[in-house]
Amino acid sequence: MVALSACQKLEDLNKNTKDFTAVPGEGIYNGAIRNLLNQLYTFNVNNNNTQLYMQYFAETTYPDESRYDMVTRPVPANHMNALYRTVLMNLKDATNVLTAAPLGGIDAKQRKNQLAIIEIVSVFTWSNLVETFGDMPYSEALDFSIPSPKYDDAFTIYKALITRLDAALASMDPAFGGMGAGYDNIYGGGVAGTAKWIRFANTLKMRMGLVLADKDPALSKTIVDAAEPKAFIAGDKCALTYLSASPNQNPVYTEVVVSGRFDFVVTSSITDPMNTLNDPRRAYYLWTKIDGEYKGGAQGMPNSYASFTHIDNALLKPEREVVVMDYAEAEFLRAEAAARGTYAVTDAATHYNNAIKASITAWGGTAAEADTYLAQPAVAYATATGTWQQKIGEQAYYAYYMRGFTSWLTWRRLDYPRLKGAEKHVAEVAGIPLRYSYPVSEQTLNGANYKAAAAAIGGDNALTKLFWDKESYDTLK
Repeated sequence: MVALSACQKLEDLNKNTKDFTAVPGEGIYNGAIRNLLNQLYTFNVNNNNTQLYMQYFAETTYPDESRYDMVTRPVPANHMNALYRTVLMNLKDATNVLTAAPLGGIDAKQRKNQLAIIEIVSVFTWSNLVETFGDMPYSEALDFSIPSPKYDDAFTIYKALITRLDAALASMDPAFGGMGAGYDNIYGGGVAGTAKWIRFANTLKMRMGLVLADKDPALSKTIVDAAEPKAFIAGDKCALTYLSASPNQNPVYTEVVVSGRFDFVVTSSITDPMNTLNDPRRAYYLWTKIDGEYKGGAQGMPNSYASFTHIDNALLKPEREVVVMDYAEAEFLRAEAAARGTYAVTDAATHYNNAIKASITAWGGTAAEADTYLAQPAVAYATATGTWQQKIGEQAYYAYYMRGFTSWLTWRRLDYPRLKGAEKHVAEVAGIPLRYSYPVSEQTLNGANYKAAAAAIGGDNALTKLFWDKESYDTLK
């Protein structure tokens, strides 16, 4: 009896009386959003190197990631794990909880809106995985009973995601709210937020449609023409504002300021052309000056922190928002569609101008500064150098500063600006990566499916072109 009594008491000690016994689906969704944006915008070189690939920043003391090393620091594995485990799995759980939960005083149409919002974020997350790796586990993913899921064809996944996005949009009712107050830190959770989620989903759909422009022009036209009229309008954005206290501070602030390290400088790839164009955004990009000017370091080389322009830590605040998509991006997409000439949207120059103006004013510049900038022959759509790909690609590059994945996707699609790869690259990656290689852990834990996937995409190399990419230039020339 004494032994049994003692065991019972020990079991009681193992109970966490402060732990949650139940979590609302809205709360799970909210956490997944935070996990997603932290991963997409962190400067941590173990998790996200797209800012380095796009040469907004270069490293100082340790340049390995600027030289495309994806093995020493397991960046692909960390990105894959973060999106599957802490984002997509949580979004799946949120869907299951909300589907099973009583309405609790809300209308059934609001519940449909909640589930649709989760689906929209899921599609966005899946699209990032496909755009980053290519073929990925999809149909057998997120299932604990399948520890070694097969890889699905990237183009097939992409089309399925657009179908899912259409279904989510069709289920939404703009007359009802979404997650509710306190659970949607992007659009607030009310009726006004539902309309914005609808416009965000259509903007995402327009972008995904243009990703397919060279792969399947007819399908691309169908998707873009349907989405474009319902996409972002002036003033729209999908963004998350962080808090002043840890652990909910802006991820850039956490890695650049709180870390106390001095690991990054801005590169000449962005400072030199912006200096030449006298771009007004330089004053708002949180940059320091070196001897009165903006001076960029070299990609792939050790750079002296004090000798080159870097983020001014005093200007970077923990509450600073991160932007997922915005009106400027929507207008660049419209400009691209118009320039291609086969879509319903027309007047590439006007959309190009709108995008640049929106970017400058969003960063804090004035309308007058935007007009002065656009009046330059080197910027004006009619007189700027090169093809429409060069004009739009270069201006989008300046506008997508701090948005590494967005910029990387645009650069791979349009092949502009003509960035030069690091000459001191790791042996097997002779140029700016076109994809993340598959995690080393997949080779050991999911070997057969990994080998099949690598063969299907043309080799598990960072320079393997993904399904939409019809042209790639040699970045080392």
